[in-house]
Amino acid sequence: MARRSERSRSNQDPSMNTKESQPTKDAKCTEKFLVNGDSLQEKVTSQRPSKKKKLGNHHASTYESNDHLPKIEGILERCQKSSIYGVAQQHAVDRSESTQFLALRTAFHLSAVPNTLLCREAEFKKVMEFCKDCISSQKAKSLYICGCPGSGKSLTLEKVRQQIADWAKEVGMEAPKVAVTNCTSLSDPRDIYHRVLDSLELRQTHATSQISHSSCLKEIKKRLCKSDTSRGNSLKRMWLLIVDEMDFLITRDQSVLYELFRLSTYEGSCCILIGIANAIDLTDRFLPNLRSLKCEPNVITFPAYGKDQIVTIVKQRLESVNINAFQSFALELCARKLAAASGDMRKALDVCRSAVEIAEKEEKETVLSNGAMGSHTKVSPDGKVIENGNMKLMSKDQADCAMVKIDHMAKALARTFRSPVVETIQGLPQHSQMVLCSAVRLFRKGKKDALLGELNKAYLDFCKANAIHALGPPEFSSLCRVLADQALLCLGTAKEDRLKKVSLQVNETDVVFALQEVRFFRNNLGS
Repeated sequence: MARRSERSRSNQDPSMNTKESQPTKDAKCTEKFLVNGDSLQEKVTSQRPSKKKKLGNHHASTYESNDHLPKIEGILERCQKSSIYGVAQQHAVDRSESTQFLALRTAFHLSAVPNTLLCREAEFKKVMEFCKDCISSQKAKSLYICGCPGSGKSLTLEKVRQQIADWAKEVGMEAPKVAVTNCTSLSDPRDIYHRVLDSLELRQTHATSQISHSSCLKEIKKRLCKSDTSRGNSLKRMWLLIVDEMDFLITRDQSVLYELFRLSTYEGSCCILIGIANAIDLTDRFLPNLRSLKCEPNVITFPAYGKDQIVTIVKQRLESVNINAFQSFALELCARKLAAASGDMRKALDVCRSAVEIAEKEEKETVLSNGAMGSHTKVSPDGKVIENGNMKLMSKDQADCAMVKIDHMAKALARTFRSPVVETIQGLPQHSQMVLCSAVRLFRKGKKDALLGELNKAYLDFCKANAIHALGPPEFSSLCRVLADQALLCLGTAKEDRLKKVSLQVNETDVVFALQEVRFFRNNLGS
C-alpha cells in the first residue's frame, strides 16, 4: 500500500511530465525570442530554479528542471544556421550595395538635372544671345526651336531660364518675367491663353478664371503691350514666354499658333516668345502666312545625339555617384544602339536605369541562392574586391565588369526595342525556332531563296549536330506553312513540297536578337 501511494503521488506530481513536454514549449519560446531580438541565453538563465525536486526514494539521481537547456541551445544553433536568420545577416551585409543601386537609379532619372550642360554648348549660346539681344534692345521677337525627341531642347531652355536672370543682374537691368507652359496637358488649344495669364500673373481678380478665350487673349495683348515705368525707369520689363510642345496647339485654321507668334509684333510689345516642338518644318508647313504677317521667327535646330555624346552624358551622371557601375562594353553597346536608332538621350537614360534594375534583381537572387554560409563578392567604390569579408585588389577583368555588365544592358535594350517580330519569334515552339535558325544559316551563304528540300536538309543537319530527334517531312512542311502564315517565311507553290521556293521574310538580326538569351540558339547562330 505504501508503495502504491508513493507511485500515485509521483504520477500526480507535475514535474514527472515536465521532461517530456518542456522541449516543445521551449522550442516555441526560442523562436519567439529570436523574432523579438531578445537574448535567449539570458532569458533561460533567469528562469533557472535554485532548488532540486526529488521524485522518490526509488530514484538514484535527482531531476533538475533545467535539464532541457542543452536541447534549447541546440535549437538556437540550428536557428542561427537556418536560411531565415542567414538571409537577415546577408541583407545587413548587402545594405551598402542596395544604397549604391538606389543612387544609380536616381542619377539616371529624368528629373535629375545636371549642373552643367554638355554637348549642347553651341545651341545654348545661340539661345542666350537671342534673349540678351532682345532684352538689351528692348525689342520683342520670336524664336522657334526644333529637333528630334530627347535632343536636349527643354533642358537647354531650362538652363537659359536660370542664367538669364543672373546675366540681367550683372549688366544692371531688370530680369525678365519668365513663364514656361507645356501644351501636352491642354484639352483645348485655346486654353493656352488662360495658362499664359496664370503663369505671367496678369490676372487681377479671381473672377477672370471664368472669362472666355477671346477675353483672355485681349487681356494678354493689353498687358504685354503696356510699358512698366512704375519704378521711374524708362526701360520696360520684358516678358519671356516659353511654350513647350507647341505642336499640340495645331488646329484646323492654326489661329492659336498665329496669335501667339503675333504677340511679338504689336506696337510696344515686350513679349519674347520661344516655341519648342519636334517638327522641323512646323512653321513652313502649318504656318505659311507668318512671313506675310511679318512675324516669322528665328529657327534653331537641335541635332540628335551621337555615340560619343551619349557616352559623355552618361559618364557625367555617373560622376555624381562615384561608383564603378558600368562595364565599358555595356556602355558602348547602349550608346551605339541609341545613336543608330534615334539619338534620344531620354531613352538612353531609361535604358541605363533599366539595366541597373536588372543587375540589382540578379544580385538579390544571387544573395538569396547563396544563403548565409555562401561566399559573396562585392566591389567597393575605391576599386577593391571584398570576398568573404577579406579585402583584396581588383583584377583588370573584375574592374571592367563592375556592377552592370553587357548582358544586363542587352536585356535592357531588348525590353526597350522589343518589336512584334521579336515577340513572335520568342513565342514559337522549339522546332519552329530551329527551322528559323536553319534558314538563317542557310541564307548566310549568299542565297536569297532556296528550295524547301534544301531547308529540310539544313534542318536535319542542325538536329543531327545537336543530337536532337528531327521531325519527319510532313511535320516539317506543316511547320513551314505555319511560319509562312506568320510572315516569317515566304513559301512558294509547286507540285511537290520539296520543290517549293522558300525565303526568309524577316531580318537575320531580328532572329539572332530574339533568340540570343537562349544559350543553345546563341551557340548555333554564332557559328
